[in-house]
Amino acid sequence: MKRSPLGIIFLTIFLDLVGFGIVLPLLPRFAAQHQAAEWQIGLLMGTYSLMQFFFAPVWGRLSDRIGRRPVLLFSITGSALSYLLFAFAPNLTMLFLSRLVAGIMAANLAAAQAYVADVTTPENRTRGMGMVGAAFGLGFVLGPALAGGVSHWAIGAGHSPQLAVGLVAAGFSAVDLLLAAARLPESLPKELRQKAQAPSGSRLERMAATLRNPATALPVGVFFLSTVAWSQLEPTLARLTQEDYRFNEAQTGYLFAFLGLIVALIQGGYAGRAARKSGEGRLVLTGTCLLVLGLVLLPVAPPPLLYVAVALAGMGQAMSVPGLQSLISKGASADSQGSTLGVTQGFASLGRVLGPAVGGALFGLNHAWPFWFGAALMLVGIGLAVRIVGRARTAQEHGDSVTA
Repeated sequence: MKRSPLGIIFLTIFLDLVGFGIVLPLLPRFAAQHQAAEWQIGLLMGTYSLMQFFFAPVWGRLSDRIGRRPVLLFSITGSALSYLLFAFAPNLTMLFLSRLVAGIMAANLAAAQAYVADVTTPENRTRGMGMVGAAFGLGFVLGPALAGGVSHWAIGAGHSPQLAVGLVAAGFSAVDLLLAAARLPESLPKELRQKAQAPSGSRLERMAATLRNPATALPVGVFFLSTVAWSQLEPTLARLTQEDYRFNEAQTGYLFAFLGLIVALIQGGYAGRAARKSGEGRLVLTGTCLLVLGLVLLPVAPPPLLYVAVALAGMGQAMSVPGLQSLISKGASADSQGSTLGVTQGFASLGRVLGPAVGGALFGLNHAWPFWFGAALMLVGIGLAVRIVGRARTAQEHGDSVTA
């Protein structure tokens, strides 16, 4: 672990997410400036996750066959290109093209997670996956903060905010590419690359096969449900704070920064230690319970306790996700890490398409419903997590009896 390049992977993902976070909060405004209708803005926001759904299994499978490093370098280069397209987009069509390319290239998360699986021991797998999540959390904190500053500077200097934001995001990708090219070695041994075979069947058949695998079915199920529940917060939490709690934009930004820091701290430190001490199954079960409690409280907590509800939800998601990713990785063979994690990210991307759509529709009916619907989904997740814990206990007892 001392010589593993986890720190480089952390910086690679962090820089990638900073670029993503700079563009995301300003995207609806720029689309509106290009005369986009409301439904077109929604479609533009969903294009990114939809492309991840289609391409995450492709990148993961390809990384099993040619290695993680070339996939990561190519996709980072593509991300830089997508931000340049965004910066110079003269119309809505080019904006869509930039988000389409960005979503295709961002599907490389499966390769990054497979890299982590390659360089960590099973005992430290949750810690490694937690570092990936921490990089996401910190990137989402810094990216939107930079977005406001860059946009404000561009307007004051008489420049186009869209051009400035796009170029800054492309710059982060360029730094990311230089860092990865110089410092990121290949993690997948040549013999495993040669052993990897092209999986048979369509994407849907491979997703079904993942659900039929006893070692991956339960954690993938919980992961999908938690992604749907969590992604509902994207279109609803900011509106809830501004419309029900009368937060201004700065107060909403502080709340999201607080949430991002909670997620980063838990995933970057506590989750790995807790998994080694009590196992991934118990970590997932505890996190799922906290997420349910946080989602239930979010729309009804009095203002002083809103941060408590947000912290509970963030802690729950931050505890469960790295544990689930570790369980899924352990359930896959050494030569199919990328393929399995790619299929898993396909499920997650589908959840990120469904979650905001369902959450936005429910919020229009009742401001509390999307949060309570997410809590109801995670009650199902608790049932699946209980089964994960039970299977782990049975396996441990069987191992102890064999040893005896």
